Amino acid sequence: MAIDTEKEAADSTPAKKVPTSHPIGFWFFFWGEFAERASYYGMRTILTLYLTTAVGLAATEAGPIQYRFKAAVYFLPLLGGFVADRFFGKYWTIVGFAIPYVAGHFILGIPDRMAVFIALALLAGGSGVIKPNISTLMGRTYDEQRPGQEKLLSSAFLWFYFSINIGSLISTFALPAIRDYYAGPNPEPRSPQLQHAYALAFQFPAWLMVASLAIFAAGKPFYAKDKRVRRQTSPEERAERWRTLAKLGGIFTLIIFFWIPYEHNDTIWVWFIRDYVRLPYIPGGALFGWPKEAHRIAPDQVQSLNPLFVLIFAPLFVWFFRKVDPNGRVFTAFNRMLLGFFAAALSSGLMFAAGALAASSPTAPQDFVIPEAQKISVLWPAAAYITLTLAEVLIYGTGLELSYTAAPQSMKGFITGCFLATIGIADLVNDRVSQLYGGSLTDALDKRGPFSPAWFFASMMLIAIAAIVGFYFVGRRLERQSAPEASSPLE
Repeated sequence: MAIDTEKEAADSTPAKKVPTSHPIGFWFFFWGEFAERASYYGMRTILTLYLTTAVGLAATEAGPIQYRFKAAVYFLPLLGGFVADRFFGKYWTIVGFAIPYVAGHFILGIPDRMAVFIALALLAGGSGVIKPNISTLMGRTYDEQRPGQEKLLSSAFLWFYFSINIGSLISTFALPAIRDYYAGPNPEPRSPQLQHAYALAFQFPAWLMVASLAIFAAGKPFYAKDKRVRRQTSPEERAERWRTLAKLGGIFTLIIFFWIPYEHNDTIWVWFIRDYVRLPYIPGGALFGWPKEAHRIAPDQVQSLNPLFVLIFAPLFVWFFRKVDPNGRVFTAFNRMLLGFFAAALSSGLMFAAGALAASSPTAPQDFVIPEAQKISVLWPAAAYITLTLAEVLIYGTGLELSYTAAPQSMKGFITGCFLATIGIADLVNDRVSQLYGGSLTDALDKRGPFSPAWFFASMMLIAIAAIVGFYFVGRRLERQSAPEASSPLE
């Protein structure tokens, strides 16, 4: 009887109400990720011109370095999740790799080839390993401190995504401006003044990364308890892993062909804009005491259109699809991705048109400067960046969703890592492909590739068109296979 009485008393005790506000740890995640992503994307924005002007590499040498760096960033999440789960836990893995990450930012400002290699290795290790762990730790914090609050967790990840793009927008616009302010008008390549300007510009992401580490470390008492997993994968799970990879393999392969033209936007597109595009002045720059030449929009500053339009397109599409097609019958995952592939082909087509309109050939002498009146309008690459961002939101966001929902619970992290690895594979392909570009007018003729800008961008457009055709057949088959699974009752 005593046991029954105790049970009745326990049952009559009201369950503890779960708060509906974000846990305190969320704010440390938010501001820490804001600073880290601003640091990473800001550094990457000016890296291309840094390698070719301050370090003195030809475009055909600088491109492969940057593509290998980006490939490492997108392959290392597979290692980062494994190391955190099996050995150190999420928190200490993030802190441990953030310290060399900070060091990499400071070393990068040394205009020496070996220093660049060391810095990029540290940066790739830090960014790649941190990338899968911070979002997972945030998810676990909500599972532990706000159980059952799925809408709250969804809101947290939305704000997390916004923090990434707001940080990226600020840094992609600010770093070229900081560099140009200290370099002054028309600095000589490899001059001490230009190298000093880059060293100062790289201080901005370096100290942002210091702030990110400090904010993240300060939030430790508010995070979920770290758990390490040392479970052997069963034969059944391994078989399921291979079945899922086989099911998604065709989609992943075609997504690689989307990333191949996409990943040129922070390298070859920047060189093309530098040499062939008429760049406007930033209104009101003189209010800050900048000389007129110093506040012209920089070639690498045009990249800021990407995070700006991610912030516009992402919530707009969420609202539009829910409003127009609430049941998801028209704008299915397949149709959204197909629209994204069309947008990617259009983006490369705009760059092809820009290359065809460019007023110079790749046989122009080294350091040849096209007269300002003969350069093409900045609206051409601007439209290409906006269209490319449209493709990114449709393909990247939908592809992550498809990867997550198609994978069984035991391998969602692994499949998501494989999806991110498609970007790394594309960058390894671009390591070779980028050497075909021959339009860099600052390089000697024997250092240039064989393709003019028009021919290079035309080849990228053909790759994107081939991906459309392939995705139509492969994606349609996957959609038919997934339909019965989605409509079948839960077991």
